[in-house]
Parts: sequence; C-alpha cells; structure tokens
Amino acid sequence: MARWERRQGRRGLPGIHDYYWDTPQQLAGDEAMGKRFIEPGVPADETALVMALRRGLGSIPKMPMGGPFLTEDEVQEVVRWIDQGMPE
Repeated sequence: MARWERRQGRRGLPGIHDYYWDTPQQLAGDEAMGKRFIEPGVPADETALVMALRRGLGSIPKMPMGGPFLTEDEVQEVVRWIDQGMPE
C-alpha cells in the first residue's frame, strides 16, 4: 500500500483502498468471491488476483476499486512476481 500511495501521491481511500497485505503469505492465503487470489501451481495469468487487476472478478469490479488501474506493464510485473514464487 505504501508503494501505491507514493506512486499516486495520495493516501488510499478508506473502505476502497484499504484492502492490502503486509506479506506475500497473507496475500496467498486470502480470497474474494470464494476464490483464493493465488492458487499454488496455477500460472499467475490464471489467478483470481491477476484477473481482478485486469478486468474484475465476478461482481467485484476491476481492482483497485475506482482506480487508478494498473497498466499492463504493472500487471506483468505482478505476474512475474507470482510466477517467481512471490519473493519478499
């Protein structure tokens, strides 16, 4: 979240941008709409997290809710990070 706030030059909006994780393990164990954000052994492009970043997930709109949205280059950075085992 701190990186996002630095990049955007503003604080996240309560209730909208306060959905974040302090560790890769917290993210890996979390879910939305009954789907884990990251499934072990599933390529990053097929994870609920990446789908949510690109187009939304079920009734959840594209993340982060209300934008600003990640560019495809930024999404690819997330994809590479997941595929590399989410190093800290």
